[in-house]
Amino acid sequence: MSSPEDKAHTRAEPLPEERAAETGGEDREAGAAAILAESEERVAAAAGGEAPGDAADEHRATPETA
Repeated sequence: MSSPEDKAHTRAEPLPEERAAETGGEDREAGAAAILAESEERVAAAAGGEAPGDAADEHRATPETA
């Protein structure tokens, strides 16, 4: 499996709408690596049963709270 840093390189190229919103000071590689690392941690936690797969379940209204 590739590391987040390896995968970040492919996502470091901005989409057209991202390029239009750029301010020029962003480190796209570091930002993409951080997002991928967080995402992989969340997936691993959900797969390991440490966290719910759907966070909406935690906040879904019940008849008592609706």
